[in-house]
Amino acid sequence: MTYRTILVELAAGRVEARLDAAHALARRFDATLVGMHVIPSALEPAVVQGLAEACLGREMVDAVRRAELITRERVRAIFRSACGAGPAAVWREAEGDPAALLARAARTADLVVAGRGEAGTAGAADLAGRLVTAAGVPVLVLPPQVPAGEIGRTVLVAWNGSREAARAAHDALPFLACGAGRVVLCAVGEEAGASLDDAAAMLGRHGVPLRAERVDGPDADAGAVLLARAAAHGADLLVMGAYGRSRLREFVFGGATRHALREAPLPVLFGG
Repeated sequence: MTYRTILVELAAGRVEARLDAAHALARRFDATLVGMHVIPSALEPAVVQGLAEACLGREMVDAVRRAELITRERVRAIFRSACGAGPAAVWREAEGDPAALLARAARTADLVVAGRGEAGTAGAADLAGRLVTAAGVPVLVLPPQVPAGEIGRTVLVAWNGSREAARAAHDALPFLACGAGRVVLCAVGEEAGASLDDAAAMLGRHGVPLRAERVDGPDADAGAVLLARAAAHGADLLVMGAYGRSRLREFVFGGATRHALREAPLPVLFGG
């Protein structure tokens, strides 16, 4: 198993660093890299156009549209400069809801690379979070400061015996079995660790160089504990399942997924 098609979202933010990371992964896995830029709000429909002009004025609407098109041309030039124009580098552009359009495109990819904003800022994880729940394939979420060097040489894999954890572990096998020098399979709490040895044995049969560890801690603090263990092990990639509880409960009570999406200082691979 490997990743043969990698989609990188280039909708906003520090696209250069995100593109560099995705391009390095495409070379590593001998994959086709698809770069996709989405203008976040198409102003073409007559109703939307009319409302925008009524609120902002025609000149402002035109200025916003020109800025969006200039940004798209700049991002396209960055992509072509970094990746060339061969069959291994595919450019796509669209207008509309970025998360919906990127999620639709993701369903014909093996891996999505997405970015998030600074921790604690409004909407920092919105696009990445929507992709994690809607893409149907693994999503690698990069922090605002993309780390230098290869991703996935030291990996912490979160395990709690859930369907989501199992999906994430299998989705991460290209990282775990082909390039990782050290893998830690980590369970937080007694219940999460009940099937830890069996999970370690399963990954070991794939040739994954791992050690298993059980960490004490309540489920409510699992996200913070996992990030602390990732830092303690010097991990450059965290692998975890997404939304093990309902989205409503994750939103109300926090949860490991939400915490990692907002706070993780390292790349996080969320299973599809």
